[in-house]
Amino acid sequence: MNEETLQFGRLALRGGLVTGGAQAVRMAIQFISVVVLARLLAPEDFGLVASVSPIVAFVGLFQNLGLQQAVIQRKEIGERQLNQVFWISALVGLACTLAVVALSPAVATFYGDPRMTAITVAAALPLLLGSLASLPLALMNRHLKFGQLALNDVCAAVVGLLVTAVAAWLGMGYWSLVIGPAASAAVALLAAWLSTRWIPGRPEFRIDRDIISFGANLTGFNLVNFFSRNLDNILIGKFAGPAELGYYDRAYKLLLFPLQNITQPLSRVMIPLMSRIQEDKARFRDIYLRINWLLAIVTMPGIAALTLAAEPTVGILFGEKWLPVAPIFAWLGIASLMQPVSSTTGWIFICQGETKTMFRWGIYSSLTTVLSFAVGLKWGAVGVAAAYAVSGYLLRVPVLAWLLQRLGPVSAGDFLLVQSLFLGSALVAWLGYGLLPKALTGTSDILALGSAIALNYAVALVFALALSPPRQVLLDVFKRGLSALRQ
Repeated sequence: MNEETLQFGRLALRGGLVTGGAQAVRMAIQFISVVVLARLLAPEDFGLVASVSPIVAFVGLFQNLGLQQAVIQRKEIGERQLNQVFWISALVGLACTLAVVALSPAVATFYGDPRMTAITVAAALPLLLGSLASLPLALMNRHLKFGQLALNDVCAAVVGLLVTAVAAWLGMGYWSLVIGPAASAAVALLAAWLSTRWIPGRPEFRIDRDIISFGANLTGFNLVNFFSRNLDNILIGKFAGPAELGYYDRAYKLLLFPLQNITQPLSRVMIPLMSRIQEDKARFRDIYLRINWLLAIVTMPGIAALTLAAEPTVGILFGEKWLPVAPIFAWLGIASLMQPVSSTTGWIFICQGETKTMFRWGIYSSLTTVLSFAVGLKWGAVGVAAAYAVSGYLLRVPVLAWLLQRLGPVSAGDFLLVQSLFLGSALVAWLGYGLLPKALTGTSDILALGSAIALNYAVALVFALALSPPRQVLLDVFKRGLSALRQ
C-alpha cells in the first residue's frame, strides 16, 4: 500500500470519526427534540409548520445555485472566483427570502388558514442566513476542516434545540418550531465566518461558465428531487388536514430524517476526498464500495428492526396518543431500507462532474415518486407512505442500478449486491421474529424492540460474514479498532 493511499485512508478515517462523532451528537439532539417536542406540542402545531416547510424548502433549492458543491469539487479555484461565488450566493439568497415573503399570502390562501402568512414570513429568514454562510462552509469543506465543521454543526444544533424547547415550554406553540431553526441558522452563520475569516472583495456577479453549468445541473437535480421529498407533506396537509400531517411528519422525522443526518455529513467527508481521486477509477470504486458496505451494515439492520417493531417504538417514544403513527412509520421503514446506499450514489455523479446525468435521474425519480403519492393519497398518510415504498423497489432502484452501470466505475451488480444482502437478512429476521417466545415480543414494548434489534443485527452479521467483501470490511474495522486500543 503506497504512501498516497495511506494518507487518503488517514484523512478519510479522521474525517469520518470527527464527523461521525459530531453527527452522533446531532442525532441524539434530534432524537431528544422529536421526543420532547411531541410531549410539549400538539399534532396540529407540527402540521402547521410542516405545511409551510415544503414551500420554504422549494425556494431554498435556488439558495446558492449549487455553487457550494462546485467550490468543493473543482481541482483548482482562484480568489476571484471565490469572490464571485460569494456575491452570487448572497444575491440569490436575498432573492429567495423576498420570494418566500411575497408568497406568504398565497400560502395562507392555499391552506385556508390566515396563520400561515406570519409563519411563512418568519420561516424565510434562515434562507438568507444560509446563503451568507455557504461560501465559508464550502471553503472549510474543501480544505478538509472536518473538526471545525463538526464543532460548528453541534453548536448550531444545541442552540436550535434549546431555543425551540424553551419557546415550546413557555407556551409559544407552533412559533417555537419557527424560532428554533432561525436561531440555529444564525449561530451557524456566525461560526462559519469566525472559523474561516475569509473577507469578500467588491461585488462581482460574473462567473466561469463551467462552474455555473455544474451548479445549474446540481440545482436542477435538487429541484426535481424536492417533489419526492416534500409533495407528500403538501398533499396530506391539503387533503387530509394538519392532524394527519402531524402524524406523518412525526413518522418521517423519527426515521427518514435521522438517515439524512447520517448520509449528509458522510457526504461532507467523501465528496472532497473522492473528488481528488476521480481519475483513478479502480481506487474510486474500491473506496466507494468499502464505505457503503460499512454504511449498510450499520444502518440497514437497525432500520429493519424499527420497522418490525413499529408499534412498540412509537409507544415508547411518543406515548399512546401517537399510535396512529405506527403504520405510517412501518411503511416508511420499508422504503428507507434501500436509502442509505441509494443516497450515496450522488457522490458518483458529483465527484466525476456528471451533474447533468444526475439531473436526468432526478427527473425520473421525482416523476415516479409524485405518481406514487397521487395513487396512495386515497388512503391518507398510510397510503402515501405505502405507495412510496412499493414504487421505490419496483420503479426507482432498478433504473438507478442501470444508470450506474452505464456511468461507472461502480457497476449495477456492485450496487444491487450491497442492497440485496441486507434486504435478505431483514426478511429472514422478520420471519424469525414471529417464532420468538411471547415473553420477548408481547409483554413489554421495550423487550419487543430490544428483541427486534438484537435479532436483526445478529442475522445481518451472519449474512455479512458469509460474503467476502463485507467480511473484509468488518475485519479491517476490527483490526483498526484493536490497533487503536493498543496505542
